[in-house]
Amino acid sequence: MTKPISPTVHAALDYGVAGALLTVPHVLAMSTRAKVFFGAFGTVATVVNALTRTPLGLKPVLSLKAHRTADLLSDPLYVLLPVVTGISKEPKARALWLTTTALLAGSVALTDWDAPEPA
Repeated sequence: MTKPISPTVHAALDYGVAGALLTVPHVLAMSTRAKVFFGAFGTVATVVNALTRTPLGLKPVLSLKAHRTADLLSDPLYVLLPVVTGISKEPKARALWLTTTALLAGSVALTDWDAPEPA
């Protein structure tokens, strides 16, 4: 069964989430800890996305499968670290964290990882 999110749409969603992670904590004057956490994940998401072989990749050297592996390895850390560090207790950070967690999980689960890669 083909999943509804193409690799290109997944890439666009990743860039959108990364952009939010890099900007929203500053706009909402979150704690330094929250800014560092979201900034780190936003940067990693941007780099992995830019390196993935999709029409939106800037230097497409990673396969879709490698991108999926990066998502599957980093997403559990994204879920766990705010709890461990206390960021999840900050109302604005918690809202951003839970919203982006849902977006990331849905995006990974609904992406057609078996779609053909661009030449």
